Amino acid sequence: MNQFLVIIRGAPASGKTTIAKKLRNFDKKIVWLKVDNFKDFFSDNSSRQEQKYVDQSALVTLEYLLDNGFSVVMEKIFFDPAIIPQAQNTARKRNITCKVFQIKCSLPILQERDRSRPGIKEGCRKPLGNEVIENIYNQLETTFISDAVSLDTEKYSIQQCQEIILSTLPLLPRVPPA
Repeated sequence: MNQFLVIIRGAPASGKTTIAKKLRNFDKKIVWLKVDNFKDFFSDNSSRQEQKYVDQSALVTLEYLLDNGFSVVMEKIFFDPAIIPQAQNTARKRNITCKVFQIKCSLPILQERDRSRPGIKEGCRKPLGNEVIENIYNQLETTFISDAVSLDTEKYSIQQCQEIILSTLPLLPRVPPA
């Protein structure tokens, strides 16, 4: 199988993490790189300055994974999309196919999903709130990546989004439904 880098960008509660987790498959050397996991290395609430270190940490990890033969599904809100071309260049230098996907979902649906995400009812997580979701949504709408493939998680199921992603990557076996 050919290596690939898939970058998934979207607002909180848009489905990006669920899609990325469904694509990972250790036996096929497909891993999920959740960039936001690096935030805790620096603080509880990372500033824009700290976010640069988060992104650089993710890029170093991406290089390591690609150099060790893994395909990578990289996901993040990417409020500041500057890391995306850097990740694309990391893949291109290695002759690895790279595709960027931007999750589309209406603001009211995102806000509703934010209130009902896993962990909310159990008290393990708090909703981000309508204002935070709206601010992120507006930022993503104004910084849409020109060569990104749009994925509408209101229109398509998680499985359909997974199939759309895989169909853009040549010579890849289809992942069976979970």
